[in-house]
Amino acid sequence: MKATSSRRQIIVFVLLILALAGAAIRQWADNPSVERDIGTLLLVLWLPIIGNVVAYVIVRVQSARRARRTGGFDPQAPFTPHLLVEVTPVDPVRPALPPLSDAERNCTLVIGNEGFTARADLPLVQWLTAGEARSVALQLLRPALALPRLPAGAAFSLLAGRSVAAGGRVLQVNDWNKRTG
Repeated sequence: MKATSSRRQIIVFVLLILALAGAAIRQWADNPSVERDIGTLLLVLWLPIIGNVVAYVIVRVQSARRARRTGGFDPQAPFTPHLLVEVTPVDPVRPALPPLSDAERNCTLVIGNEGFTARADLPLVQWLTAGEARSVALQLLRPALALPRLPAGAAFSLLAGRSVAAGGRVLQVNDWNKRTG
């Protein structure tokens, strides 16, 4: 049986009621008695749930922070290229692309263990399925962070979704973007 969020909420609610019942039993039972020990046991059953509640709150805070941080590109903003790159699909005969919409232009450039969000001037499907090396203009989401790591000649992997779709290297960096940020 799979534990869903609603089932977890029911379990937490039931254990909370048992803990309150245990507190009431401890309050009214004689000090050295079996009833008081049962009340203590019911209170102790609540302790493992506290860890789950704390973990739930931490995950919620992290996901809210992540959602705020990854705003993405403004679809209304004009395309301003920061880089000209040469991209070669990993498998030129049959590229193993994740399901992408025909209009998807966002990708991630990975150097070592760092990833930089970028968008292309053309949809990814259009140039990744061509099966050959191709020059592509890319706009970086945060050029101030990415440009120092992407000088001319730098090699990178290109992720489409969560899959490595291509390898590439930087051909040209637009100098005017370094001045304007």
